[in-house]
Amino acid sequence: MTTSVEERERDRAADAASDMGPRFDSSLMARALGALLAAGATLALVTVALPHSLAQGREIGLLAAVAGVYVLAGVLLWRGRGVSRRMLPYALAWGSTVITGIAYLSAQTPSPLVFCFLWICLCASYFLTTTAAAAQLVFIGLLFGALLTARTPSSGIAEWWFVGMGTLFVASVLISSMRERVELLIERLYDAARSDPLTKLPNRQGFRELLDLELERARRGSSDMTVLVATLDNFAELNDRLGRAFGDSALQRVADGLEAAKRQIDGLARVGAEEFALILPDTDLHQALVLSERLRDQVRGEFSRDPVPVTLSLGLATYPQHCETAASLLRAADEALYAARESGGNRTVLYSQALRDTYRPGGDARDVGGERFVAAILDLAEAVDLRFSGTARHSETVGRYAEMMARELGFSEEHIARVKLAGMLHDVGKIGVPDAILQKPAKLTDEEFEAIKRHPGLGAQILEHPRFDDVREWVAMHHERPDGHGYPRGLSDADIPIEARILAVADAYEAMTSDRAYRDSLGQEAACMELERCANTQFDPRVINALTSAIDRESQQVDQVLQHREAARTTSVR
Repeated sequence: MTTSVEERERDRAADAASDMGPRFDSSLMARALGALLAAGATLALVTVALPHSLAQGREIGLLAAVAGVYVLAGVLLWRGRGVSRRMLPYALAWGSTVITGIAYLSAQTPSPLVFCFLWICLCASYFLTTTAAAAQLVFIGLLFGALLTARTPSSGIAEWWFVGMGTLFVASVLISSMRERVELLIERLYDAARSDPLTKLPNRQGFRELLDLELERARRGSSDMTVLVATLDNFAELNDRLGRAFGDSALQRVADGLEAAKRQIDGLARVGAEEFALILPDTDLHQALVLSERLRDQVRGEFSRDPVPVTLSLGLATYPQHCETAASLLRAADEALYAARESGGNRTVLYSQALRDTYRPGGDARDVGGERFVAAILDLAEAVDLRFSGTARHSETVGRYAEMMARELGFSEEHIARVKLAGMLHDVGKIGVPDAILQKPAKLTDEEFEAIKRHPGLGAQILEHPRFDDVREWVAMHHERPDGHGYPRGLSDADIPIEARILAVADAYEAMTSDRAYRDSLGQEAACMELERCANTQFDPRVINALTSAIDRESQQVDQVLQHREAARTTSVR
């Protein structure tokens, strides 16, 4: 995938000029515009079919214009997902121009077809930013004025123009306001899905998203970050003796106590029935230990006079001292937490590699063998990353991007989790590729590339386990392409699962935005443009749109987190 620097700069300028927000959906927009143009052309045909006094030459011109509109509408409806997002505002403007031309050629003055301008404005108001929609409104105003000047109605130009443009303006404002309200409701639902209804803290999903953001910030700033997980000791006994109502009250008291005892910059969440977790930015292991002991003392003091004394067991793991990825950090902290509980509870345990040999989580109701197999495969994936790039972040990041796209495409939470797992394991087959090939800075020979092409199949063989029945198929196909030029099987279009297409985009985007031995990172903007350039050939346009939308939303969240952290630090200094 190569492109000239001049082409990339030109594409960047086009992106900036289009002034489109992250909600822009080019596929839906293209289909909506295609339906609009088809409806306008049909109205024009009805105009011709009704009794009229059109000159023969003008009627032929009108029919020719209608035929052209039908062709354009068919292209947009049939191939809409392949239309570049930068081209659609221009397509809207072209639709307005065509409508004006057909209205000029029609029998009535002015033609009822000018109401198609209303549909154009509604599309622009819903899909585009305020600036882009206003530009469309101004353009339509100029076209409508030119039409009225050429085909002056009996009641006068000014009256028609002000009534028509006033209607368009009011409709545009109404649609824009409705869109903002819908987005607000969606945002509230989004927050509710990531919040615990009892304690009002983030739930496990919200915690994972915050952890990803904070871990990325720690990487950028080369700073420490510690994950703390805690569970309530004796909580089952408390529920049995005093009832669930008292248990809920205890959880709320613990949440309030942890909230009061933690620092402002720390992120607190309830991640299980009686489990809590904290993200401690800019905190090394020693500082985290001091804070965890303060939290433990606070909870112990709060429940010291209760019939069932509740205490905390805590586990700590630190980036980058212990682990480099979010998943491995959580696994390490969980292992430390398990060791704390097995040691009698009411204590804090720091993660160490020896814990894996000493404490093994288990129980009759758990598939211990399956869990160990999953953990071993995840460790193997991290080892492959270390061989290839020198860090254990590639597969973790691919998994995170895959999760973002799956959520953007409306997958269920269980489905999203499976896609994320596939992203984390997509390169496990590279364990069978020699280091000399993986780390080669120059172009690969045909023989070396054949060795690379075997890694999806080898990865599928490694994942031969009932827990990976679905993931195995996606990993095997993540280098297939819609145009049929992928590997290892040369599949195309509908033969490739959507999950494999997600992995392909996530893998390519992560590779382009990371530094490699043979080149520097392309950067987010250039990488997105390269993906769009390869849409319909190497990548699925729907998946690309999902990635760009999710990245834009995450960038906004990162900015909000940074602002919150800066405000908290300023308050602490004062």
